[in-house]
Amino acid sequence: MRHFEHKILWIFTTIAVIVLVAVMVVLYRDNNPLESNWFPKCGFYVMTGYKCPGCGGQRAVHYLLNGEFKESFKQNPLFHIAALYIITVLVLKTPLFYPRHKKVLYALTGLHACIIWFVGIIAFWILRNI
Repeated sequence: MRHFEHKILWIFTTIAVIVLVAVMVVLYRDNNPLESNWFPKCGFYVMTGYKCPGCGGQRAVHYLLNGEFKESFKQNPLFHIAALYIITVLVLKTPLFYPRHKKVLYALTGLHACIIWFVGIIAFWILRNI
């Protein structure tokens, strides 16, 4: 592909992602997943009656978009921790920060960080079902 075609593809993809995110924000802001039948239900919870680490994430997004921060955090605290982590990593990957903070980015995304996240998610999963 030529450089111009790559640029057009990048612009089209960017616009599509922005539109998709905007539609999702409006849907989640205006519709409570507890009251709507068309939001997906957690298959693990439906089959076992136990909450998975992601249970409450949709409700957390709904309450967050409506400014109900305390209720959002109650629905799924891990969602907020993970969102802050992801935003931090994405910001550190921008050209403004990447060259100077490469070691910090590696510490947040390296093997040790993956192990900590894995153990943390499993611990959260167990603790929320006790």
